[in-house]
Amino acid sequence: MKLQKIVITLFVTVLAFQVNFSQEFNIPKNIKLEAAEDYKKHEADVLNCINWLENTPIEQDSEKRLLAKAFLMQWATGTPTMTIEMQAFQLDLTKKNADLLITFLGGWIKHVIENPEDKDNMEAGNIAGITSIIKVYSANKGNGIKKDKRIEKLIKMNPSELQEWVAKKLK
Repeated sequence: MKLQKIVITLFVTVLAFQVNFSQEFNIPKNIKLEAAEDYKKHEADVLNCINWLENTPIEQDSEKRLLAKAFLMQWATGTPTMTIEMQAFQLDLTKKNADLLITFLGGWIKHVIENPEDKDNMEAGNIAGITSIIKVYSANKGNGIKKDKRIEKLIKMNPSELQEWVAKKLK
């Protein structure tokens, strides 16, 4: 009986946390992204957007997810503070699951905002993007994300193996 109460309490707590977390991010309205200052001013919104996209189940809030992805892409394609160079291997990792492309970009962007000294570090950006892919893939596999052998291999790698894999891909 006591175990049953603990399980029910835990379930309700997790459910409440997910509902609250998924409503935490509000997509900025009528934003103007023209000058470098405009992009800098919205970095906190971008980080909140990335965190929301990473932590909200893929099949939840599809309309808000679409708007969040559009906001992130608008910011990413215009920001003067970083450039994300896309490679064939990155696209291969997102071929089966298109949502993982924005996840990759988000991971890279988040890393550079939090570590501005890495803005030109392709290896660090790629590792951050792939780490985000692994996180979202693992949390959503079977619920909006299809199984992918390439990502499954990356999940099994330790950090130094992942770094080696990325370095090899960038050569």
